[in-house]
Amino acid sequence: MSYLVKKTPVPAALDAAWDSPVWNGAVELKLDYVFSRSGDHHPDTRVKMLYDDRNIYGLFQVHDRYVKALAVKNQDQVCLDSCVEFFVKPAGAERYFNFEMNCGGTILLYHVRNCRAGDYTPVPEADLATIERFHTLPERVPEEITDPVTWRLGFRIPIAFFVKYSKINPNLSGQKWMANFTKCADHTSHPHWISWQALPKCDFHQPDHFGELLFE
Repeated sequence: MSYLVKKTPVPAALDAAWDSPVWNGAVELKLDYVFSRSGDHHPDTRVKMLYDDRNIYGLFQVHDRYVKALAVKNQDQVCLDSCVEFFVKPAGAERYFNFEMNCGGTILLYHVRNCRAGDYTPVPEADLATIERFHTLPERVPEEITDPVTWRLGFRIPIAFFVKYSKINPNLSGQKWMANFTKCADHTSHPHWISWQALPKCDFHQPDHFGELLFE
């Protein structure tokens, strides 16, 4: 499967509404693959992406329940919280990135060759700080929200970030990268694991099974 990242003529405001003019210009993608180990809660999770000459933009929207965020700092295990993730391998790169962000905007990010073999490097805080995040929920949600709630998580990644780590051509037009979008909430009362791509096992770190990310 492939996803088309459209080019936006204006910077995409992360705090703009899901159906705002700038985000209406993006292709909407729904995460449909639910792993069998998930319980009976499968939150409707959608994502939109855009890019321009300087940045890559993403916006998740989740219709959720049983939401929690306990991570206190970047590089904590945010996958234990209510979390959305963007896995991406730039064209020609040997390694991929796992942009894992909980509903409060706390991020875990590694530069990965083989995660399960321990072959990865945590991205330092100075570079994490260049990745802008927007979140509609508070940074911490210590008491689980059991009522239905819709939350959004937006991110802006400078193209210069990928140039620094993956030596990419900064002109993204026409490039084909590999990627996956995922949703999880490992340590909530209703854990679940949802993916854009159908994976052979419940492990998001499977770059051989990423889909195509096509830049308009």
